[in-house]
Amino acid sequence: MRENIERISSRLEADPEVVNREEALAAARSEQQAATERLHASDQERESHRTRLRTREKELMSGRIRNPTELMQMSEEVQHMKARFAEEEDAELQLMEAVESAEDTVRVANKDLESERKRSAEEEPGLRTELDAFQAELADVEAERDKVWEQVPQVARDNFGRVRVRPAVAEVNGTQCSACRVTVTSSGMQTLRKGLDDLVRCENCGRILVLA
Repeated sequence: MRENIERISSRLEADPEVVNREEALAAARSEQQAATERLHASDQERESHRTRLRTREKELMSGRIRNPTELMQMSEEVQHMKARFAEEEDAELQLMEAVESAEDTVRVANKDLESERKRSAEEEPGLRTELDAFQAELADVEAERDKVWEQVPQVARDNFGRVRVRPAVAEVNGTQCSACRVTVTSSGMQTLRKGLDDLVRCENCGRILVLA
């Protein structure tokens, strides 16, 4: 019952599926931001290259340069800049597609999160009812346990308290301790079978033994 109470309480405190969807959305938003920053940086770099290209084209067409060799070198430089600019445009298209894809992922992750939150909210009343039932049942069992415990002799209580492992009591199946599977001594078995008040403890695990 305590395990069930802990499980339901943990679920009410933080639904694992909702947490997973929140983490997925956070990761999607992080990737979206990174893609947007890459696109922004590409825009700035491409605009800088566009400005330099236009400047060189104007210089080439100005007529101020008359040396054929210089004209040829500048013309090649302009062609190279145009080719590079075209490559940058292609790369930017890919970055734009990456941003759109990241935005789609964010939308889907957000939709999934809202769906899980809705499901979790719908399940909450039933879980709280179940939790209340387990807590009430546990309270009844603990009250019954306390009444029984009051009837246990003090010597037995002391022995119980000295056992370090839990559960402190183990049944004997055949001639073996059901907890550790070690064979019980013949004297211990005789004491158990006679139903004497003397407590028998497993020589291996230390648990108090009772006949099954």
